[in-house]
Amino acid sequence: MANSASAQWNDLLLNSGNQSNAQLSTNKAATIKWDKTEYDFGNIKQGNPQKVEYTFENTGDKPILINKAEASCGCTKLTYDQKPILPGQKGSISTVFDAKELGLFQKSITVFMSLDAPYDVYELKLTGTVVK
Repeated sequence: MANSASAQWNDLLLNSGNQSNAQLSTNKAATIKWDKTEYDFGNIKQGNPQKVEYTFENTGDKPILINKAEASCGCTKLTYDQKPILPGQKGSISTVFDAKELGLFQKSITVFMSLDAPYDVYELKLTGTVVK
């Protein structure tokens, strides 16, 4: 997944018309604004998977890319945008929590994005209680 996204990122920068434009674009600021970074499901029924989508907007001057996203356990499945998110566009990470085990849960998703460092790391959280 990340290889395909990295290839798209490289194509976007290197095929911008000439190398100097590509280099200039890497000096601009890359920033994002998350709509929400934490989600509380409250009480949910056991065996009833729950979905939540975390969205963000590219508020910077250059494209950004989700390099990788990892859930804290196998009970949370992830999908995320594989293509560069251009300035002014929105991107998302969708999660599905399986709700198999009873009790309180606190899960996290670690997101590695291409911003001004080699990447910036964000942590998204989901919490709740699985009941019968």
